[in-house]
Amino acid sequence: MRIFIFTFTLFAAVVVSGQEKKIRDKGDKMVNFQFHYTYMRPDGDLGKRFGDFHNIGFGGMFKTSNQWLFSLDASYQYGLEVKENEILVNIVNNSGVVMNNGGIPADYSVGQRGFNAYGKVGRLFPLSKANLNSGIMVLMGGGIYYHKINFSASRNDIPMLSQNYQKGYDRLSMGPALTQFVGYSYQSNNRYYNFYIGVDFMQAFTQSVRKYNYDTRMPDTQERFDMTYGLRLGWMIPIYLNAKNANSEYEFR
Repeated sequence: MRIFIFTFTLFAAVVVSGQEKKIRDKGDKMVNFQFHYTYMRPDGDLGKRFGDFHNIGFGGMFKTSNQWLFSLDASYQYGLEVKENEILVNIVNNSGVVMNNGGIPADYSVGQRGFNAYGKVGRLFPLSKANLNSGIMVLMGGGIYYHKINFSASRNDIPMLSQNYQKGYDRLSMGPALTQFVGYSYQSNNRYYNFYIGVDFMQAFTQSVRKYNYDTRMPDTQERFDMTYGLRLGWMIPIYLNAKNANSEYEFR
């Protein structure tokens, strides 16, 4: 999987750059404030723990007149499917039900939560001489990623799932991560419509930060390799630093 991600990203960059013969003018220098949503599918060790989830974030991207890109962004993740079904085995009764303080079945939910923050560098490859600020966008970078199992009780009436006890069940894991993105970025000449869409990849090297798991009654020392891939859509708010007309000459092979 790692070889595929690297090869796909490199191939996309080479193919697009191979189309370009010569640029006799430059694009605009700008800062883009962005908001993005990604539908993510987990793989590797992460896929054994969670189902598909959502990723919502924001960030900023600086674009040079030579089409280089530098960005910082952060995202919040949430999902509803947790595949580790035996994690509460120590607090359910003989019928497999968690009881609340009143001795009746508790109203609670289990889901996935996570967070990531990345610094990225990349390049924009324009496809038309009419708009040098739009084209194929390739980014790669690194940062930090964490995820956990989230427990939510509607009335906070489950003693064994109080904030302090949740730490023994939530499997909070974190570590360094790599990320890649390949897609299309569009910034209209009238500056009203600015968005991008593409495929996003992530590989993280995580480990549990909890000293002890209550259900297994032992430390969690497993080194994890978590991966995700998904479709990302972003909306950008640009600030042009040296606005100019896009009447440059652009040639292709």
